[in-house]
Amino acid sequence: MRVVIPMELKEDTNETVESPVPPVAEATEERLEDFSALLSDDYREFKEDFIEWLLIEGRNTYKRQGYSDATVRTTHYKVEEAYRWLWDRDDAYTKEFTPEDATELIEFLVRRTTHPESYVYTFEKSLKRLFKYFREKRNKDLDEWDHDIPLDTNSDTSTKDKFYPEEMRSLYEAALSIGSVKSYHSVSAEERDQIKAYLAQRFEKPKSEIGPDEFEQANSWKYASIVSVASDCGLRPIEVGRAKVNWFDLDNRKMLVPKEESTKNDDEWECALSGRSVTAIENWLSERDSYDLYDGCDEMWLTRNGNGYNSGSLNRLLDKLIERAEFNQQGRDLSWYSFRHGAASMWAEHEGIYVAKNQLRHNNVETTMRYTRGSVDAATKAADSMW
Repeated sequence: MRVVIPMELKEDTNETVESPVPPVAEATEERLEDFSALLSDDYREFKEDFIEWLLIEGRNTYKRQGYSDATVRTTHYKVEEAYRWLWDRDDAYTKEFTPEDATELIEFLVRRTTHPESYVYTFEKSLKRLFKYFREKRNKDLDEWDHDIPLDTNSDTSTKDKFYPEEMRSLYEAALSIGSVKSYHSVSAEERDQIKAYLAQRFEKPKSEIGPDEFEQANSWKYASIVSVASDCGLRPIEVGRAKVNWFDLDNRKMLVPKEESTKNDDEWECALSGRSVTAIENWLSERDSYDLYDGCDEMWLTRNGNGYNSGSLNRLLDKLIERAEFNQQGRDLSWYSFRHGAASMWAEHEGIYVAKNQLRHNNVETTMRYTRGSVDAATKAADSMW
């Protein structure tokens, strides 16, 4: 039976929205009895706001497009179940649900329950909507959440966010294209004027200040080096932001991630680099030395504002690369983590699970085994031929 609860819209008191679900599920009501009535009211208010956001603008905040009743219903019950799990784990009430909590829950569901992975994937989607609500409605500073637990749903959604080798090559070429312009002296006055206008916007300078130096500066290896290393090593967004110059041993074609910088791990990692990456990094390091932005800075890559890269800035870059590469997304939900999932599949298929585990810096081989299997050979020899 459909439960309809009218809720007044806070942004427009002339409208109302009907919720297809009660704000708090019966099982959650029972669990909240272990806490104070004040906390129960606090949770109900939070859930009413979350459901309203899902219905009104959850799909697209800018266009104020909400989700269907069916999607809201599914999201509601999965989030309710997630919170009950969290309260049981911590034996305490909280509305805070972190990306680390979400990853632990997904791992718990995969390893310790008999639920099909399609069920777990629904949890993943619901939690991503919760984090989007935290970012957009509650203004919380949260990176886009993802994890290293691939889910085989026996459908197209199981590979929804994986880049294929030919796509990585296209994105690399797009990165080179985005980072380059024609020579200042090789174009007509009209074309030079058009490029000046473009570079003025790109460098946030007056058009009158754009000259040969800015044309030369526009030919950058930065994006190409990021894409190439991400394709080889499946860099997480946080790793792109943390990467230091001394991570890269180009003579031996390796990326060395120190123990203290290792995301989600307690060990130092050695990862193979393709010749393509070595070339891109060599060119980028030479270019990097010419920029005042990097004076006294160890970070390998910074945004033009001098900030470290994160999932937001990388996904904005990826949108531009996909548009320039003009490849078919085939209905997939692509993000920066698509490099990581694609790299894991490539290494596992070509070089075997244990090589892939090291290359992707997985703690558990079980994580890597969820991709695919293959023969075991030397990683560095294979890097050139895989994408």
